[in-house]
Amino acid sequence: MNRLVIIGNGFDMAHGLKTSYKDFINWYWDRRVDAFVGNITKVSADSLCKLTIKDNPNLSCWNVFAFDNSYFKDIRGNRTCSGYEVITELQKYPDTFSVDTTPFFGTIIQSIETKGWVDIENDYYQLLKKCTGTTDCGYTVKELNEQLAYLQKKLVEYLSTIDVPETIGTINSAIREYICIEDLSIEGKALAKTMGVIEYDTNSFDDNRYMDERFSGMPPERTMLLCFNYTGTVKEYEQYGGLILNYIHGELEHPEHIIFGYGDELDKDYQGILDKQDNELLKNVKSVKYLETRNYHKMLDFLMAAPFQVLIMGHSCGNSDRTLLNTVFEHENCVSIKPFYHKWNDGSDNYLELVQNISRNFTNMQLFRDRVVNKEQCRTM
Repeated sequence: MNRLVIIGNGFDMAHGLKTSYKDFINWYWDRRVDAFVGNITKVSADSLCKLTIKDNPNLSCWNVFAFDNSYFKDIRGNRTCSGYEVITELQKYPDTFSVDTTPFFGTIIQSIETKGWVDIENDYYQLLKKCTGTTDCGYTVKELNEQLAYLQKKLVEYLSTIDVPETIGTINSAIREYICIEDLSIEGKALAKTMGVIEYDTNSFDDNRYMDERFSGMPPERTMLLCFNYTGTVKEYEQYGGLILNYIHGELEHPEHIIFGYGDELDKDYQGILDKQDNELLKNVKSVKYLETRNYHKMLDFLMAAPFQVLIMGHSCGNSDRTLLNTVFEHENCVSIKPFYHKWNDGSDNYLELVQNISRNFTNMQLFRDRVVNKEQCRTM
């Protein structure tokens, strides 16, 4: 029996790292506002957003704004205000300033403002699908891809600035117990059925008796940490030995291999993208990008080697990784899927939302019901 630990961004956040897309976008705005200093023009533009000073005799350029404007000096200057708050303030004066975003970046901003979070890869895919329609969507596929590439470059830059907190050793000890737990009995009837070690009646099967008698204290033979993050946080666990680390989407140390795009070939509109026979539409398909390294085949070799459990730590199991997750979850050797969920201070948690997301990665709902571990046998992370 092997164990596959799927690691997502929530894993880094559990270690105290500000790695959410919302944190990233806030950092982006800080850098944009910082760039006002030294800009002797009235335009501050990049691939995502154009900031313009309109005709104003008191503001000849952004550099003047940075040094002479009381709002910028008093609030932004002593860091009591974020860059995004400065941008929001500019929008209150449309006769003096204009803030123009691309449709892609505008969608990202709206998601953060309305939901408090954003899935950049999913937003990209939804906008990409509009490019295959018959009506003009206001942007081209090439422009959209250039913006995603710019976001990827900036994301790598941002994540490279994040320091690992000093408390990571303590947190490691807690999470390590989950990753390296030796008891394989928690998986219930799916484990028994797959391994064929016991005959049972589904209606009268005693999970606890089976677990105690058959797999109590049985350690996994091999454990792969399938990391969807780019940071080095998960490397802290290599010291415990016996763990196979697979950066399926690349890592910061090798930015040329980072995968950032969409991976939802189960989507009903995906065939329409293929039928367009436009390689620009496929430029950021994860399945294609996987072929640039051997990480995907390394994962496949692990899946085919022996029956395996799946532990999900910090991955939302959203549609942007649906192709790969479907390969894992519906694999004939997969015996169980155990999600670690988050619990808030008010007592609420996201277990239901997480398993709802997991269900979308299945085409066979019976397998979904058989393999996902119920909440009573799951833990918070």
